[in-house]
Amino acid sequence: MHGMRDTHGVPRLDLPPLNALRTFEVAARQGSMTNAAHELGVTQTAVSHQIRVLEEYLSTRLFVRDRGRLSLTGPGRAWAAALSDVFERLHAANRRLRAPPRTPERPMVSITAIPSFTAGWLVPHLGGFFAIHRDVDVRISPSERLVDLEAEGMDLGIRYGLGRYPQLVVEKLFADAWVVVCAPELAPRVRRIADLRRVPLLRDDEPDGWARWLERRGAGAGALDLGHGRELTDSAMVVAAAVGGQGVALARWSLAADPLAVGLLVRPFPRTPLLPTGRAYYLVGSAATLARPEVAAFRAWLVTEIAHALGAALGT
Repeated sequence: MHGMRDTHGVPRLDLPPLNALRTFEVAARQGSMTNAAHELGVTQTAVSHQIRVLEEYLSTRLFVRDRGRLSLTGPGRAWAAALSDVFERLHAANRRLRAPPRTPERPMVSITAIPSFTAGWLVPHLGGFFAIHRDVDVRISPSERLVDLEAEGMDLGIRYGLGRYPQLVVEKLFADAWVVVCAPELAPRVRRIADLRRVPLLRDDEPDGWARWLERRGAGAGALDLGHGRELTDSAMVVAAAVGGQGVALARWSLAADPLAVGLLVRPFPRTPLLPTGRAYYLVGSAATLARPEVAAFRAWLVTEIAHALGAALGT
């Protein structure tokens, strides 16, 4: 293959076919040729063809197909991770560049936050902000990755982690915690730890959450068969599954507090203290951005709303 040279004279490899890259990214994300075809609006045969084109171009297998199930190879996982970031940036640029021109009298605050917190807490509470600030618009972009705020036109980031975000003003909002919850109709079946053996256990992708909770209760990890729980990688989905009566969940308090408050969920072990996750939510942004009146207003509302909705139980 012949490639161009960059400004330093270093050869650049030609890119693989972009349509094949896009098709692979969707198939990897969906984990299914059928679902990928549905999202792309093409036939399953067309998806398979594009995957073969890419595999031939890269001279490597990207998927392993076994009895109709699709799983990524090592190279496939590496390409999928890189392309997920690339296409998310393209979508963000597309939204930003194609957005209609804004009038100066309608200030906007642009926020990036992890999807679970966005869907599970921020959006349901956002009406409170609009009730106070009718002249301010808010744009929310859910993302799992650490978005470059300046490069992608974002004012604020709400991040879940350890608080190490260089070159940004960082404000801790609250430290999250684990809580065991279930639907009210399931609670009578769960009175002791031993009862958890007879119901499905729900968790997100935190590997040792249930084991740590058992240790807090004075029971060893062997008290339950933790290998047969149901794992949902998005923490908001764990709460949704618990509300639907699908099992007993080890949920993040930040996402379970509202359903608990209105009775959609209950705590089968109410005397067990909340278990800190070891991570917290942080608000980040540049000093100049935080000084803008509309951004300062959003920050003030967010801090107050979190204190009322989450802080009391978490001791913050």
